Amino acid sequence: MYRVACPSCGAEVVFRSTISVMAVCEYCRTVVLRDADAVREQGRLANVLEDASPLQIGSSGVWQGRHFALVGRIQLRYDAGFWNEWYALFDDGSAGWLAEAGGQYVFTLAVSDATDIPNFENLRVGAIYRYGGNSYTMSDVRGARCTGGQGELPFVVGDGWEARVADARCRERFLTLDYSDEKPQVYVGTAAPLDTLNMQLLRDDDTIVAAAGRLRGTPQTLACPSCGSPLEFPAGIATQLVCPACHAEVDCSSDTATLIAKRGELARVVTTLAIGDVGTIAGRKWTVIGLLRCREADDVTSVWTEYLLYHPSAGLQWLVEAEEGWDQVRVMDIWPESASMEQAVYKGEHFRHLYDYASVVTFAAGAFNWRAAVGDKTWISDYERNGVKLTRESGAKEMGWSRSERVTAQLVGQWFGKPALANRPRAGMATGAGMTVGDRESLRRPAIWAMAIFLLINLPILITSGFDDDVIMVGFVAMILLWIPANQDFDG
Repeated sequence: MYRVACPSCGAEVVFRSTISVMAVCEYCRTVVLRDADAVREQGRLANVLEDASPLQIGSSGVWQGRHFALVGRIQLRYDAGFWNEWYALFDDGSAGWLAEAGGQYVFTLAVSDATDIPNFENLRVGAIYRYGGNSYTMSDVRGARCTGGQGELPFVVGDGWEARVADARCRERFLTLDYSDEKPQVYVGTAAPLDTLNMQLLRDDDTIVAAAGRLRGTPQTLACPSCGSPLEFPAGIATQLVCPACHAEVDCSSDTATLIAKRGELARVVTTLAIGDVGTIAGRKWTVIGLLRCREADDVTSVWTEYLLYHPSAGLQWLVEAEEGWDQVRVMDIWPESASMEQAVYKGEHFRHLYDYASVVTFAAGAFNWRAAVGDKTWISDYERNGVKLTRESGAKEMGWSRSERVTAQLVGQWFGKPALANRPRAGMATGAGMTVGDRESLRRPAIWAMAIFLLINLPILITSGFDDDVIMVGFVAMILLWIPANQDFDG
């Protein structure tokens, strides 16, 4: 450990790592550069934005059997939000990075044997980069800038320092290509939820409240900078808002709401669930914090609604309501091993390819952990196995996978205490609410088999009759009677 006096204010500045080249004075924010046994001042670095994170300088834990302590942090902002990069020092003197974004954590280490690193300008979401015998798929390609820092770091940064990074995924593995320096650097690691890291010396609730004024996930209200309407969101989780009243896009990552963009008047949208509705799912209370109305880009009649749900400890999930029914959706931390035009392979199981299409956001309201906007376009590929659907969503700058399962309207109604929804007969039954695609398919398959058996049994009669017109007509009518029930919509 190396202790020096800040060249600006004289306060003590500590270097815990021998490979750290700079530290930020916690009193005056001076950037202190270390050069052999001497130090010098190089400007000032803004303080990090208070985001109610449980982490702090000095927090420690264990990753893959190795003890570490957090000694520094930089905060990076991009066009849809911001994230923290925590500099971690292991007991053997080596270092790593713990990335924190929206309550999710990834631990990575620098590697020195990576070759054939592509140019940043040539990277595209969905491209493949091979390292260590694995094929990584580019999931995120973007530029960001440093807006604050604290503690010590292994390289020199300042306000406005630009970073160009690309993240890639391979099953449970993460890989980052960092183009911030002249020579690109490769980092590899895994997802690292805090409850798996045996963390110590985290900030307690009182400390967070004293610094941030609220706990992460607690309701926070800001006034819309466009129309003044109250905007409520979970602090530290949602960073972007869409005002339900005027549809303005608002950044809520700081203590004040910042207008990003105004939108023209949108048609009023009536949805089954509303922002603020609370549902009890598996014993946990989930709150609807945002909603999107989407449609297929090439089919204006194909419309669905996506509800973003939040729970303080369980995080985020989606409910999707379409004509076909309801789906419960979670973002996947572990990606499929492969995906093609025929199938996706996930944990050794084969999911058949269903559809490829583009979706367009036509209405947005509420809070999100990314910048959601009307007009956003996403390319979607669906895969299915035994009622479970895997979905790949790709945009210009990022890609993700989600897993969904069908849930009944009655169950959704029970979750949210909506008797009208809970008491509605199952979609597709003759008693009411419209048949789903799945229901139709479940009737069509046996109908097709029944028609085939009917033809097989009656073919000898048809041949014996010499293909008599009356026999053919009777058979035709019988086939129609078999087929009609499987295609009746029963909307009543």
